Amino acid sequence: MTVDAHTKVLGIIGTPVEHSKSPQMHREFAKLTGVNCVYVAFNVTKDRLADAICGVRGLGIKGVNVTAPHKLDVIEYLDEISEEARLFGAVNTVVNRDGKLCGYNTDAEGFYKSILREGVDIIGKDVLIFGAGGATQPIVVLFAMKGAKSITVVNRTEERAIKLKDYVKVAVGYEINTKMQQLHYDVVINTTTAGMEPQIGVLPYEDLSFIDSETAVVDMIYNPWKTEFLKQAELRGATTINGLGMLIYQGILAYELFTDTKLPDDAFELAKKAVLG
Repeated sequence: MTVDAHTKVLGIIGTPVEHSKSPQMHREFAKLTGVNCVYVAFNVTKDRLADAICGVRGLGIKGVNVTAPHKLDVIEYLDEISEEARLFGAVNTVVNRDGKLCGYNTDAEGFYKSILREGVDIIGKDVLIFGAGGATQPIVVLFAMKGAKSITVVNRTEERAIKLKDYVKVAVGYEINTKMQQLHYDVVINTTTAGMEPQIGVLPYEDLSFIDSETAVVDMIYNPWKTEFLKQAELRGATTINGLGMLIYQGILAYELFTDTKLPDDAFELAKKAVLG
């Protein structure tokens, strides 16, 4: 697609973003819909977040995806947020409507769609999650609403997990755990950056004895394709899923918000090919 004076700019802000496959994916979406736009990755550190959001408004950037570590902090700089984003307490998609910045969350729904696609559900299941950051909170709230039997969130600093526990209790009246109290969990999820560059080979938790052939193990990381966490889980007989499905589904939802268009049913497979090259 030719870039001209009518080309709209989309992007992703966060740090690091060098690993992101979102530009390839959104380029494919633009081809499918015929929308004249480009998608750029912007490396934005925490101390420059306010400047970046001002830039979105000032430069007329049509919209940005928001990744770690900004999904919680970005809210204070927006003009309005959707009911879902308000409930989840995190924003990963910002749409610029004539200078008015509107925040949404497509992570939770995108993640849920991605595991359902692989035959994994959380209804009535015991779920263990590593990490309590901006990507975790929406998923925990959604899982609580969907009917997970139990949710345990383990974080390197327990205070952050306790803060998440308090948030979920107020938001949806669901009591999560912040310590592992079981010998088995049905679904185990890594939401941390352990296993991603520059932490290749790092595990989110050292003792994986609770994982067996009855466990579904999910890693939000998709680059590398298979983290050490997923490799070790496979050795224990577990079903494993990486973060590519979440990337694509949240991207589909975000792109439709950015451009006010509807992607075709085959968008998932076409995006997958674009991301994998």
